[in-house]
Amino acid sequence: MKTEMNKNELERALIALGKLISRMSPIPEHKSLLVECKDGKVCFSTRSPSEQMTFRTAYAGEVEFRCIVGFDEFRDAVRGYRNKVLEIEDNEGVLRVGERTLFPKSGVEWRVPDEGEHCSVSELPKDFVALFAAASPLVDRNNPRKVLQGINLCREGITTTNGKELLNIYVPLNVDDFTIPLPLALMQTKTTEAGMLCTWTDRTGKMCRIETEHWVWYAEGLEGNYPNWKQVIPSQKALVRSVSFLPERGQQLEIFLKNVPDQPPHNPVELYQSDDPGYLNILAGEMHTSIAAEFIGNWNNVSIKLNKHALLRLLSEGHTKIEAGDGHFPILATGGTGRYITIPLYQPQKQNQEPKPIQTQTEEPKMENNEMRVVSAPVQTVVRNPEPVPEAVDPMEELNHGIDELRGRLKLLLDETGVLTRKVKEAVLKQKQKERDFILAKRAIERIKMAI
Repeated sequence: MKTEMNKNELERALIALGKLISRMSPIPEHKSLLVECKDGKVCFSTRSPSEQMTFRTAYAGEVEFRCIVGFDEFRDAVRGYRNKVLEIEDNEGVLRVGERTLFPKSGVEWRVPDEGEHCSVSELPKDFVALFAAASPLVDRNNPRKVLQGINLCREGITTTNGKELLNIYVPLNVDDFTIPLPLALMQTKTTEAGMLCTWTDRTGKMCRIETEHWVWYAEGLEGNYPNWKQVIPSQKALVRSVSFLPERGQQLEIFLKNVPDQPPHNPVELYQSDDPGYLNILAGEMHTSIAAEFIGNWNNVSIKLNKHALLRLLSEGHTKIEAGDGHFPILATGGTGRYITIPLYQPQKQNQEPKPIQTQTEEPKMENNEMRVVSAPVQTVVRNPEPVPEAVDPMEELNHGIDELRGRLKLLLDETGVLTRKVKEAVLKQKQKERDFILAKRAIERIKMAI
């Protein structure tokens, strides 16, 4: 009994199927491949302790067989075959792949999960695997809570969080709360096909199945309650200001940030409005740049300070609008994949008032400071305007008072220096922008002259 299939297609499928293989596992099923032909389809399956995945494709003929072989041996046989059309033949349990013969593994049992009677079904749109890939960077795979190592599915869509960042992608699903393990094998398929999600509960716990035309992925749901992420999303009333920019400007900013060296532990990047209201200034340590942007709300003496890697993640998801509120509250980024929420770095409120000098209390003169004055001869004098004799002041207190005043003046000078430095940087940015605009205008004129 022989079947034929495209070698390159099978090689790509084996890359994804190999993500579930554990070569160090003592269980033979975790390093084996199930090859099965039935109902006009040839299926290749691998499994891990909590997942199982199958690649299936149609073939011509009425061949039917079932064989379990070593995954590595099968993959090597496929790679070593030179023709584009691969022949797979079963001869009484012995599998011949191309030019190699593979003997079946004995004593290996392959259990297919049984779907429960009460199974919830949801339609998945095209490119849903790409949505999993977009959400996966926010999964904390080292979190002690097992449920946070996966991706949460609910009626509001796909959600992931690492405790500092949160991403929610709206996809209508017919499931209340279900957390799947990070689907690395499914993401490796890079399929763009639409699919179907089925969830149910059996004697072992929560189960799910994601099926497309060529792929079937089974997984056990992660136990535990996922955090109430909905209460983290800020309300629209609390978002009093926003900045938005074109996707091209976001890509420009992403390139700039990738060249900014890390500044541990927080890697701060400050965003604020330029004196020219049409530009957003970005300050990261000693490096700075600006992009054209549109502002809504009051941005006077207001800035947003974010972690560099959080801002890079925001831009990599394609977001082009950042909304923020007053105080130390989460920001909301939209315009790209889903809704992205993160907490800005803490910024103490700036005090514009000049520091008041510290008033010291003058102590009463002590007895040991009062000395008797000896006058050689009494002289009668007429005092027209008697002036009060100043009380004695402790010289150490007077010195402390002077130091406090000096500190206040130095702090004021330092604040003024920071303002001047910031204005100089803005002037440099404006000058560079003018130079770029001049060069672009000059090139446009030259192209027009050449066209004429």
